[in-house]
Amino acid sequence: MALRAEQLRVSGKSRAETASILDALEAIAEPVFVAFQYRPLSPDANDDMVFDVAINGSAGAIVTNNTKHFREAAERFNLDVLTLAGLFSKIRRRR
Repeated sequence: MALRAEQLRVSGKSRAETASILDALEAIAEPVFVAFQYRPLSPDANDDMVFDVAINGSAGAIVTNNTKHFREAAERFNLDVLTLAGLFSKIRRRR
């Protein structure tokens, strides 16, 4: 998704810059084995895979700009749903 033309346009980053950022994230990411699928959870079926990874990976939060599709189901699994700005705000408060 991040390499789609509309995302590159919004970010102001080149395809190469974005690919470098994704490579750096992949280098530190921890793979998650999806042992259980809890479906359907979201009004948007495409969002269910995000829940699968978050729940199976014992995440504490889902960070997205699409908070409305995640809030209700996230409460069932004790997950916070934050925008990127909300995540940064939470990190700043902890300092």
